[in-house]
Amino acid sequence: MKVYIIGASFAGVSCAMHARKLYPEAEIIIIEKNGIVGFLPGGLLLHLQDKFKSLDDAVFTTEEQLKEQNIKVKLSEKLLDCAPEKHEITTTEDTYHYDKLVLANGSEQKSLNIGLENDDEWDPSFKNYDLSNKILPKIQKAATIAIIGAGQAGMEAASTFVDLKKEVHLIEAMDYPLFKYFDPNFLKPFLTDLQKIPNLQFYFNTTVSEVTENGHYEIFLDEQKITSDYVLTTVNVHPQLAQFAKRFQLHSDNTVQTDNYLETSAQDVFAVGDLIHSPIRIREEGAYLPQINHAIRSGVVAAENLQQTRMKFKGGLRTIGTKIFGWYLASTGLIEEEAFVYSNEIATKSFTQSASLVDDTPVFCKAVFEKSSKKLLGIQLLSQVNCLEKINTAALAIESQVTLTELMQNDYFFQPEFTNLMEPFNRINMESGDQNAF
Repeated sequence: MKVYIIGASFAGVSCAMHARKLYPEAEIIIIEKNGIVGFLPGGLLLHLQDKFKSLDDAVFTTEEQLKEQNIKVKLSEKLLDCAPEKHEITTTEDTYHYDKLVLANGSEQKSLNIGLENDDEWDPSFKNYDLSNKILPKIQKAATIAIIGAGQAGMEAASTFVDLKKEVHLIEAMDYPLFKYFDPNFLKPFLTDLQKIPNLQFYFNTTVSEVTENGHYEIFLDEQKITSDYVLTTVNVHPQLAQFAKRFQLHSDNTVQTDNYLETSAQDVFAVGDLIHSPIRIREEGAYLPQINHAIRSGVVAAENLQQTRMKFKGGLRTIGTKIFGWYLASTGLIEEEAFVYSNEIATKSFTQSASLVDDTPVFCKAVFEKSSKKLLGIQLLSQVNCLEKINTAALAIESQVTLTELMQNDYFFQPEFTNLMEPFNRINMESGDQNAF
């Protein structure tokens, strides 16, 4: 079996590595348009934070590691066309024939209609290796940076630039940041703290009408203008589709349609990662889920189904965790602001407790659950101590349809230096409200 995989990021590489284990005799080839495999989308920020010496180090795997697993890699080669009826693909280098094809092209962000779309000198994103290399010197040189979009990527970029003593303007169309993952009231301690940062300026409820460049950038908002040395966008993430992709059936949001086993409308062609619409386990309808954990899971499931349909793709919960401006934030499942997507009535419970018996740093927790059954639907966590790992337990509890009553008896270790008397999930069902109990 000859398997071609388009894209050497998380989805493509995870598919290739799992396929190697399942099909030891298969010939597996990855085609990647960049000159490197496995680049981390946040690699630019991690390099600026001195966590990687160079952008070349900001990878989760290497070409050599893939070759050791007998996975061939073709770098700096771009897919130009695909003819599913002939099991044929054409790249910038050659024409190949496949038995199975996996599209793992990923996503892009260069679609803002703000006047710079045709400016070859302006690259708005840092998702891939080539773009990161191109904009790195511009970011290092800039004293002032404007970021369009206050989602996770925009907030992580802003946090990094503020730490580097740059002046940051953060523009968001919604009335608060991270709106996909957190309820606004829950973020109040975090947002109050951000107001104290002198070189950080938010612009909420605001959209960008135009950006001009004349030695510096001028960003025109609804009622004002910002001047900055550079502009980044972290919005409008969408599938990276070439023209030939229209040969496959697409959803209305331009994601590639797949069946439950991630096979497209063309036989023996699979699509994974940021190309596809994903089931959301607690919703009746799916959603676009451009997350790394989603990409990895879908790549593995596609590998399982290359020879026969044996594993359905279950989707995810939209689980995230990050550290921004000295705060740890994590979320999984449903938030109260999107209760309208859930068919039954929901309820919420919020509380605060100290990190441990020797550390009174507060850990803020909010649970969203089904009112009638008390089945857990979502968890939000916020603290200035590292509470990120707890969100994985929460995600597992939601997937297992655990109720608040059942969570109360879950077994967690106790050690006064590292825990409070009870873990947050043990006490969700207690009637302590917002009090600082335990």
